[in-house]
Order: sequence, then structure tokens, then C-alpha cells
Amino acid sequence: MATITAIRREQPPASISLAKAPVTSSTQTHDAIDFERLVGCDGWRRLAPDIRRRFSEAPVPSRPIRFEGIMRTIECSRAGRILAHLCRVIGTPFAPYTGTDVPVSIALVHCAAHAIAWERQYRYPGRRPVNVRSIKRTDAGGGLVECVGFGLGMRLAIFEADRALHFLSLRYFCTVCGRRVWLPPLLTPGTAHVVHSDLGGGRFRFTMSFHHPLLGTLFHQDGIFHREQGDAS
Repeated sequence: MATITAIRREQPPASISLAKAPVTSSTQTHDAIDFERLVGCDGWRRLAPDIRRRFSEAPVPSRPIRFEGIMRTIECSRAGRILAHLCRVIGTPFAPYTGTDVPVSIALVHCAAHAIAWERQYRYPGRRPVNVRSIKRTDAGGGLVECVGFGLGMRLAIFEADRALHFLSLRYFCTVCGRRVWLPPLLTPGTAHVVHSDLGGGRFRFTMSFHHPLLGTLFHQDGIFHREQGDAS
């Protein structure tokens, strides 16, 4: 699929500091990612209540939080497919195939203090399941980063817009000997934008896109999910 649906790319509100989010009183456990602090008090209050509830809960060791759903659209450009297959050597951070109405499972897994693994399994018809994994964590400066294999990661802004929760990549880095080396934008997958919006009735919409400054939109996904039946709320 050479042409990808046009998408709207949000910018974080100017009132939010991207280096350090304002400190608020959080209801989260001491070793969870404090999304309330990262979003900021005003933005957190504007979020749909079910979004606040989902992001206030953290998985505990040996008990992941699980969601099921259908990815209605999985699109990637030719360059995106090539990149996705190349990235299999660092842990498959991108789904390498296109599709419609693909069943997807999501598991939030406790990794360490202030770190959660997001694991997605794509069940394409006629193919072996594809597992995609990344880890979100807070860094030493209190900001949010998302990491994949071989020390690669991106610094994220997180903010509220239209009562939805947005994650927007700021810069990509590679960790070498414990130090971050910032990567030039042209040598990255481009700006990542993830939106978590509530649909009511326990359902939420997940959209994700990566837009490269020269190659255009490499990846776009749009799906609807709900808490796995039998998983405690």
C-alpha cells in the first residue's frame, strides 16, 4: 500500500513543559509511571474519566493488564515495510504487514520501578502472530521515554487534547556506554503520534502514526479495544 490515509499531527499545548511536567498529587503507587504528573493537573482533569482510570492503574509483577480488540486499519508505505523488516533484529518495534480488521492483543507488563512494557500481538490471517514490544519509563530527569532494543528510544511529550491522551515523540536517541546520543531526524522513523481516546462502555480507540520528514507517513494504525473479559478492573 503506497498511499497512506492523511492524518492530523497534533502539537503539544504551549503551556506544557516538555522537559519536566508539573508536579501534582498522584493516586498511583510509588513505583508506577505517574501519568497524572506528566500530563499536568489541568489536562489530567479534562481527560475522560475512563482514560484517567486506565492510566492510573499499573501492572504488578506476574499480573499483566490485558486488552483485546480489532485493528481496523494497519497501513505502511513501501519504505515503512522495509524499515519494519530491518528492525526485526532489534525486537520488531513495528508491525511489518498491512491489513484490515486484524485481531490484536495488548498486555501491559511490569518491568521495574517506573517502567511498563507495552506488548502487542497482531494475529494476521494466514500468518504467524507478530509480537511488538516497547518499554515506557520515566528517566532520571522525570521525563517520559519509550525504548526498544539495542538502546534505541525516543523522548515523549504527553498531553491532553479534546479529552484524549496524546503521546508525541520529541527526539530519538541511542544509549551508548550509559550516555544518550541524539539521532538526526532523517535517520529516525519520523515523528510518532499515538492517541488514546475513550469511546464509552469500556472501549477506547487507539491510533498511531509515524511521519518521516522526507518519506512521509511510514505507518498508520487505527483500532478499537476493551479490557480482556475476566481481567480484573
